[in-house]
Amino acid sequence: MMVDVVSKRECVGCKACGDICPVNAITFPEDQEGFWSPAIDLDVCIECDKCESACLVLSRRDRGNKSQPDVLSTINRDEQIRYDSTSGGLYPALASAFLESGGWIIGCAFTPDMQGAEFIASSSRDGLSRIMRSKYFQADTAGIYATTKRLLEQGERVLFSGCPCQVQALYCFLGEEYANLLTVDFICLGINSPLAYRAFISELENEHHSPVKEVRFKDKSAGWTQLGTKIVFQNGEEEFHGKDSDPWVNAYVVGKLMVRPSCTACPCKGFPRVADLSFGDFWGIALSKEDMRKGVSVALINNERGRSLLEESRDMLEVMRYTLEDAVGGNPALVRSVDRGQDAEEFFERIHYEPYSSVVWDLVGRRKRLGLLGRIVSKMRSIADKLR
Repeated sequence: MMVDVVSKRECVGCKACGDICPVNAITFPEDQEGFWSPAIDLDVCIECDKCESACLVLSRRDRGNKSQPDVLSTINRDEQIRYDSTSGGLYPALASAFLESGGWIIGCAFTPDMQGAEFIASSSRDGLSRIMRSKYFQADTAGIYATTKRLLEQGERVLFSGCPCQVQALYCFLGEEYANLLTVDFICLGINSPLAYRAFISELENEHHSPVKEVRFKDKSAGWTQLGTKIVFQNGEEEFHGKDSDPWVNAYVVGKLMVRPSCTACPCKGFPRVADLSFGDFWGIALSKEDMRKGVSVALINNERGRSLLEESRDMLEVMRYTLEDAVGGNPALVRSVDRGQDAEEFFERIHYEPYSSVVWDLVGRRKRLGLLGRIVSKMRSIADKLR
């Protein structure tokens, strides 16, 4: 059996099968929605079945983590780092301590041209500045599992961060535990299309007559809870939109137009989680006005390795204990897969020839209008029932 038995609706696009193939028989063509999945050249394939062992759909690994992880809120004591982070600044604290001890960090970074995202390995703070903050679309992981294994076998201490399926893919690829490997995953709503991201950026570059220099999703210019998007262009111009006026946030969070099909039945939801430590935004708890502006992180300690990882950076963090119910209550994506928007197919058809934002506002507006109509009909029925 080879990975081509996995349907496109099941494949998460982790590319671990490509890394493990000894004869480079696997490529990853993009489909019309911009998602990649493996294609095997049968003339090259030697039928070694290594791709099957690396596939998290076919070969899940249970690491014996807690089904009831310890839950903490965390805030970085450095105000600038906290502001520059997506939530409360937990990851830069973990990674900084790791780098100071001589370790390597591996995670997702924008490509230099800002047209996509890729996984990088770094032993410097420059790498940390690239890995920090969320990207909100699928990053290219080609080669990163092999790089991780090489570093581990050289005796380097490695901190690998990614979405849950990427961390699960790493353990499937490795096939064994390494004492010098620690992993963190983040709470993932769903992974978006790189094609959609390119369409979003292309429209903005045309409007501003300049290439993009920097993209900051969940920028805190208007506060953490505004889910702002800030784009900086090479000509010095900037653009910022909050959650009500940003087409990317509305396509992602409201319309759910761009999500990968496999995310609707994510194999990595629930508990126990696969990583040593999980983190994300701590939505759903009582927050001060200051915290609503600056952000708070949630940490789920899934095993003793995760606890030791947090302890390394404890002096950089303000920490409070919470319950698992608190974490799940504000972050249902911990246990529940995303529903793909009913207009997703139309969205992907139209962004090939229409501006990204006009497609988003048309489809999201349609959803909002239908939602309003449904509420009006429901209210009228309720009134009619009372009059009978």
